[in-house]
Amino acid sequence: MSSQLRSSKRRRKFDPDELRRRVFGKKKAQEENVIPMINIIFLLLLYFMIVGNLQPDYDIVPPASTRQALPAAEVPTVSVDRDDTLRFEGRPVDWDALKRELGAVAGIDELKIYADAKVSALTVSKIMKSASEAGVLQFILVTQRRANVSSN
Repeated sequence: MSSQLRSSKRRRKFDPDELRRRVFGKKKAQEENVIPMINIIFLLLLYFMIVGNLQPDYDIVPPASTRQALPAAEVPTVSVDRDDTLRFEGRPVDWDALKRELGAVAGIDELKIYADAKVSALTVSKIMKSASEAGVLQFILVTQRRANVSSN
């Protein structure tokens, strides 16, 4: 009887794979379902693409560009059309009024410039100089995406 007792008390050798099969079964580890998160990301992307493409109501055709930047949300805008008509935040202004308006907006670091493609670079440079005298540190030049971009 003592030999039977000894054999029943023998310990089995520890097998980690056997323990894993007992705890988790023979199934593979379940993968998380990320499809709902991807759907939400695409919906947000679509929303921001639609909202970001709202154009001002004045007739300006910006020059073409091959790079695309995200539009800034709370940045004052200056626009100039083909006839060198200036607008600050959609209101027509002259050069002196532009300097006053830029000086009146306290604490701005950026300025968005909508310039027609036919406007000379000197006019845009003059806008940038007036804005830098008012304390603006960065400029966002708004362009339109080029339709046929070649990969040369």
